[in-house]
Amino acid sequence: MISLFSIIKLTCKSALRSHIFQLLLATLIICVILLPNTISGDGTAYGYIQISLKYNLGVISFMLAMSTIWLSCFSMTRDMENYQLHMVATKPVSRLKIWFGKCIGIMLINFALLIISSIVVYGFIQYQFHGKKFPEKEKKKIENEVLVGRRVFYPVLLDINEMVNKEYARKVQLARTIGKMPKGPGVEGKIKQEIRKEIIASMGEIKYGPRLAHVWKYEGLPTDMKKGFPVYLRYRAYIGKVSSKDQRATYGMWGVRITTIDKNAETEKDAKVDKKEKVKYKEYWEPRTYLPEKIMCGTFNEIILNPAIISPDGEVVLSFSNFDPQKKTLFFQVADGPKLLIKVTSFFWNYCRAIMVVMMQLTLLAGLSCAVASFLSMPTAIFVVISYLLFGSFASFLAGSGIDTPGLGFGDYLGYYVSKFLLMVIIPMQSFEVSPLVANGELIEFSYIGAIFIKYLVCRGAPLFLLGIWLYWRRELGLVVKK
Repeated sequence: MISLFSIIKLTCKSALRSHIFQLLLATLIICVILLPNTISGDGTAYGYIQISLKYNLGVISFMLAMSTIWLSCFSMTRDMENYQLHMVATKPVSRLKIWFGKCIGIMLINFALLIISSIVVYGFIQYQFHGKKFPEKEKKKIENEVLVGRRVFYPVLLDINEMVNKEYARKVQLARTIGKMPKGPGVEGKIKQEIRKEIIASMGEIKYGPRLAHVWKYEGLPTDMKKGFPVYLRYRAYIGKVSSKDQRATYGMWGVRITTIDKNAETEKDAKVDKKEKVKYKEYWEPRTYLPEKIMCGTFNEIILNPAIISPDGEVVLSFSNFDPQKKTLFFQVADGPKLLIKVTSFFWNYCRAIMVVMMQLTLLAGLSCAVASFLSMPTAIFVVISYLLFGSFASFLAGSGIDTPGLGFGDYLGYYVSKFLLMVIIPMQSFEVSPLVANGELIEFSYIGAIFIKYLVCRGAPLFLLGIWLYWRRELGLVVKK
């Protein structure tokens, strides 16, 4: 163990003397100190705090990622190319200890920088929130929507495959009735693909009119809500195409389904009966406002709902009616809500969870860079690691674009399926991006952290680390010649 600690110590000293590392460190300090003073947001206190938090965490994560890649490749290749490792390897120190010592040393340096810069950012956010004379209404909004950890609940997704099969069966029955049954190879698949696109488009489509309301159902909400902890509804609507920049204000009305105990119900037909508790409930719809309320399309909106909307079995059912003055159709995307948020923990603990995710990202980058630099020269190793990360980013983009767009060619389908395969073996760094969650006050769940650890560090990262260690152990030092 003494030899391992010695290697860790020497790795830290060598890294700190590196001019590139010193440059990255200076850049990180400048960004952490100066960046917050250059951000104005949308002109409101809420936007200022939110953007400051998002950008600062993003910059810290990016700068430390670059520092980790550089230091890992530099540390693994420098001693070998300068023949220093040749002397160490002849002593009773295994190459396994050397590899782990260097990797742990790099991680310790970046962990220390991460903790220091994170404390600075946290202190800056708290200073701005408590020190500046923001309006009390704005401070309350920041406290409830940004500086908090809120659990997110998404609507229950319908079984699209079942809906497609039912609609296809209906169309087949109709075609047989009128004697126009389509025939030919691949006809069924094409028809089902068109039906799927229509269903997905209609799921977020809300046409004008009070009788054409769209309904969302949520499950698993806590039934023992504390006083003062409201339910927040966050959503973003669009007019026309989602990509259109011509978004404007419109009007809509939210409705909620209320479930209450009905002591006067005479028959089970008039009320919902809980057989276990022998309690009868009645359900009725109630509008949130009795007049259509103004909403801004293209931007996120948040409204407060009474916790009483949660039914005894943890369900919430909402409806939205479109009252657009121009009678245009509104659209909702699944990723943009509507979603419910409930406070679970404080901002400090949610912030600590975000730092934990960044630490896992740095651990992965350190291990990956050390593994690649175990058998390649420094410039080549850096190029391979960055290319690996770019492949993951491009694969995520191509896989997310889907293949439902009409008019796609063979190359588009090939790129889609190749990207899906790459995502099975490559680690996309987007999965470690948590700054938007923290800036929106959304809770970073421990299940999410655990899934990242198992899926990426254990299942995908560990095999690459072991491969790098094996190549490092098998590498012939005599073949390393300094040119």
